[in-house]
Amino acid sequence: MSDSTSQAYTLEILSETTGVSAQMIVTYQEHGIIRPQYDDETVRALRRIEHLRETCEMNLNGIKLLTQLLDEVEQLRHELRAKR
Repeated sequence: MSDSTSQAYTLEILSETTGVSAQMIVTYQEHGIIRPQYDDETVRALRRIEHLRETCEMNLNGIKLLTQLLDEVEQLRHELRAKR
């Protein structure tokens, strides 16, 4: 759900902004957990992913599954609000 006003980031800036190593960001991208476009949505996703990883001690497969489910719930909520 990115928009045209979303800030674009380099890998280095994204790493500095989120505190996630560049290597880990690339790993998340390779596993399909984040998109290759580094923007504000990616910043939010990385913060959520790191929170899940730290608090729930999830592995990459668990993080991928849970983020997909959370994205689906968010999309369904958006659709429900649009119907009201």
